[in-house]
Amino acid sequence: MTDFWNERFGGDHFFYGTEPNQFLKEQAGNFLLGGKILSLGEGEGRNAVFLAELGLKVSASDTSHAGFQKMQKLADSRNVQVSERLENVVSGNWDDETWDGILNIFCHVTSEGRKTIAEKAAKSLKPGGIFLTEQFSKEQLNYTSGGPKDPDMLISLEEFERDFSDNFEILLLEKKVIYLDEGHHKGDGSVVRLIARKI
Repeated sequence: MTDFWNERFGGDHFFYGTEPNQFLKEQAGNFLLGGKILSLGEGEGRNAVFLAELGLKVSASDTSHAGFQKMQKLADSRNVQVSERLENVVSGNWDDETWDGILNIFCHVTSEGRKTIAEKAAKSLKPGGIFLTEQFSKEQLNYTSGGPKDPDMLISLEEFERDFSDNFEILLLEKKVIYLDEGHHKGDGSVVRLIARKI
């Protein structure tokens, strides 16, 4: 998959644009002011750079060198800093009780990988830390606005309820059809959104 993303993020064009995800833009106030944030599957940096502009200390986790090159150009253009973590988002070491927030915007992995991410988030978030995500739902296969074609890489409400019920207070959990205008993601899409606070 690393080669796939390096090819996708190669060149000067920002595949998903340079503006932050709309859900993140609306909900970024959930993160502790000045807190340490880990952004999973950050890609070309649009969300990490946005959070850095808000004064958060952001680390971006991804496997793509090409994505990080674009991220640093974007960060430089906006006079902010974002740290790089070149790693697999499922197998990377996030450290215990390190982060005030963890972000996953359209970083899709298998169902087994999502379970691992939930377990790691419970260990690596500080008490009170926030996990925030927007991912395509199982119903996204009915839409043409992007996302994986493998149903196992798409999410359900029930899965989030199961994986985040023990160690988190769920602040928001919803599935809805939205209009996306984020680079390659364009048109109606079915998403699941979760905001959960570590207990």
